[in-house]
Amino acid sequence: MSETTITAIDGTDALAFVIIRPGQSDGSVSIEAAAKGLSKPAAAHLLRQVADLWDAEVGQ
Repeated sequence: MSETTITAIDGTDALAFVIIRPGQSDGSVSIEAAAKGLSKPAAAHLLRQVADLWDAEVGQ
């Protein structure tokens, strides 16, 4: 990934967020995540649903 962009997101009403950045070594990632008012299992379930939606889009 050679291009860097800056994105501003207003997360004042967000229940959770996940930011995935390139890691320090090839093939690794850095993950920042937090949740407010949402349990870790519930957040993980929602992330799985999002991943399933992305998988479905790739299959189209």
